[in-house]
Amino acid sequence: MRLVALAGALALAAAGAATAGPMEDASAHLSQGDAAAAYEVLKPEERARAGNPDYDYMLGISAIDSGRPAEAVAAFERVLAVKPDHLQARAELGRAYIAMNEPEAARRELAAVESHESVPDNVRETIDRYVTALDTGLSGGGTQIAHRLTLRAGYDTNVNNSTSDSRILIPAFAGLGFATLGAGATSEEDGFGEVLGRTSLTHGIAIDKQLLLDLTASYRANADLDQFNQGIAGINFGYSQRTPDHGTFTISGQAQSYWVDDEVYRYTYGALGQWTYRTAGLTDYAVYLQYSKLNYPSNSVQNANRYTGGATIGQSLGGPRDPYVYGGAYAGLEKLTDSNFDHLSYAFGGLRAGGELTLMPRLRGYANAAVEFSEYEEPDPLFLEERSTIRADAIAGLRYQLSNELTLGGEVAYTHSDSNIVLYEYDRVVASLSLSLDF
Repeated sequence: MRLVALAGALALAAAGAATAGPMEDASAHLSQGDAAAAYEVLKPEERARAGNPDYDYMLGISAIDSGRPAEAVAAFERVLAVKPDHLQARAELGRAYIAMNEPEAARRELAAVESHESVPDNVRETIDRYVTALDTGLSGGGTQIAHRLTLRAGYDTNVNNSTSDSRILIPAFAGLGFATLGAGATSEEDGFGEVLGRTSLTHGIAIDKQLLLDLTASYRANADLDQFNQGIAGINFGYSQRTPDHGTFTISGQAQSYWVDDEVYRYTYGALGQWTYRTAGLTDYAVYLQYSKLNYPSNSVQNANRYTGGATIGQSLGGPRDPYVYGGAYAGLEKLTDSNFDHLSYAFGGLRAGGELTLMPRLRGYANAAVEFSEYEEPDPLFLEERSTIRADAIAGLRYQLSNELTLGGEVAYTHSDSNIVLYEYDRVVASLSLSLDF
């Protein structure tokens, strides 16, 4: 909203704005809300009339309202050079600085108007809200905390990600014939319940700098197969630097613990560097690099270093259904620290794609698919060949906004793992319902 509409209550309308000729024509265009036409009338007069505060003020208004904030700044500054107490021009100068994404300068000009003793109380209150909002922006948005609690229940056709074949041939012991896999080594299905929690904290330390903290935890309990119960707890903490022209750069540290059957299975430590950028056309770009250190307390020979790099692109398509589509690619290496177990070291790469859209008021649908290729460095000592695996995932779901805080969700996920070693071939379907509370 134009600050001049507020400042009009100051009764400081520029004297003689409607004089004659171009000024009168421009004034008529402005009164009809046609700032572009007013600008076209006034701009050719700039060489002859610049320095006249009435002309400069009207040119500034027509410039900012027709999308030319830089020219508006120059015009309002000429007004203030002649009439330093022209509060309307100062208020509009603050608005022009906001349009140019220069909040420090905008705050300075609006604060000068706010402090003037002649400003009516109702106008002062409104300008104060602008100044307060700018102060918040200059401090990086203050401190914001968001929480999410999710309850989820469903059915899993393969809780242990295992093959459905109960008899397999192990080449290293081929002379003994087929081996029979024991309980827990073949696929098991079960119902489950899960609770997930997340707390995110963002603390602004400057207009373009933020500290980030993210805490997550979840626990999934199976109805019968307790030995496959899983728990995860993690923390991410980082720093974000936003630039006016080159996007946002973020670096963060990460730590996570993962339990199976109520015992720690793996600790993960690492760091993530990421660049994100959104264009005026609502295209999102991201590039990231990640390092993770994997420690297995009860099986240290599996300890490894993992390196991942990737990129994504997303596009908001607009319209009443507000569709959003995205795609990405990544690649990396997981290298065991003990070279005697390089048959467990592997290179990987993958592709992801998906999207979502509004199906009806409060209801969003989404779907995504991913495929990952894994190639292991050394032959498996039991199967006598280098493992090669392709894993494909597909997910489809719905989210219904019961209220601003409460969301009901339903999802079906399918996984297919194809490998040259039968032990790592499996299929899995997980169907679930969830209820999420944001507070």
